[in-house]
Amino acid sequence: MKVRAGEFLRTGAASRLTLRASQVGRIDIGPESELSASTDRRVRLRRGQLHAYIWAPPRQFVVDTPSARAVDLGCEYTLDVDASGNGRLRVSMGWVAFQDGGRGSFIPAGAECVTRKMSGPGIPYYQDAPEELKNALAAFELGDTAALGRILRSARERDALTLWHLLTRAPAPGRGPVFDRFAQLVALPKGVTREGVLRGDENDINLCWDALNLRNAQWWRGWERKWR
Repeated sequence: MKVRAGEFLRTGAASRLTLRASQVGRIDIGPESELSASTDRRVRLRRGQLHAYIWAPPRQFVVDTPSARAVDLGCEYTLDVDASGNGRLRVSMGWVAFQDGGRGSFIPAGAECVTRKMSGPGIPYYQDAPEELKNALAAFELGDTAALGRILRSARERDALTLWHLLTRAPAPGRGPVFDRFAQLVALPKGVTREGVLRGDENDINLCWDALNLRNAQWWRGWERKWR
């Protein structure tokens, strides 16, 4: 089925639907889902599940939800939205940017990210992360700042992705310990300073991103980023 601007689609408890746009990609809509289309490159998932496989150039396909916007960066992913407007995005190939206002989360293959109606996109984590990290991160995002220590203690080398997001999301008193643990897990490029990261210097934050050594992320240099 082709996507048409202005369409509103709803699936039943036992039904699924596949939408295609030849220059964009394919999206599969799960049972009990509601979706509307602004264009063949922009849809809104009100509730339910959407699985997207996109071959259009990065940033050309967008899915809006009640709590965040998923911007395709050349990828395959699954997005679930519950009746309250909260959601979860899991990336199986490529990258997705999860946005709401000035907040952005960058999710590579193998990682996922929660989004909440009242607070927008959360902090990404790898699906194979330790359960202690996942549980502590969920508690932290619900307001338990004491959980930050458990996140740092349980983080592995690849969990530096999570810590990178915490460099600008953690409360000011906690950013020093986040940076210190981040520096233990990755090799920091020359020029990064602790002081610069703690004050949110864009160049220092960019250099910390480089330290993650994530591939297929050329889009990063052109991304409009806001740290505060």
